[in-house]
Amino acid sequence: MMKKKYFKIILVVVVLLIIASTFILIESLNTKKEVEVNSNYYTGFVARVQKLDDTLSQTSEMASNSEMEQMFDIYTSIILVTDRLTLLKENAKSFPELNVLINDFLIFRDEYGYLVKDQLRGNRADSEIRMKVATQVKLFLNDLPKEYGNSKEFSDLFSAASEHIKPLLHLNF
Repeated sequence: MMKKKYFKIILVVVVLLIIASTFILIESLNTKKEVEVNSNYYTGFVARVQKLDDTLSQTSEMASNSEMEQMFDIYTSIILVTDRLTLLKENAKSFPELNVLINDFLIFRDEYGYLVKDQLRGNRADSEIRMKVATQVKLFLNDLPKEYGNSKEFSDLFSAASEHIKPLLHLNF
């Protein structure tokens, strides 16, 4: 009689342990998949920022006769960075708050668009503004974490890097 009682208790404990370990395993796999998805989208975003930085670097080396074309290349790169940020927000779960950075890039895009518009009207683009844009984007890129991490440290580094975009919100003043 005593053996049956212990057997039932042990059986219940074993079944509960199996259920708990299955739940933990499934949760672990979901978390790993989520981190992988976030990492892939984040890597695409960083690559797009790198392309913007490369475009800005190339424009400072080129002759000024293709200045309009250079400005359009930069403007297009800014739009693509904004698109990558939106993709990151829409597809990556548990990512640091991106709304502020997306908004900042949208404002930056509009501000740079006004510079392109002025260039079309025949006004020369201010090289000081172009240097400011190149410097701030370089700082942003350098401070971005190289790889995605699901941690407070990653969030803090990402937020600190995002602050480099703030000076670009008022290019036309």
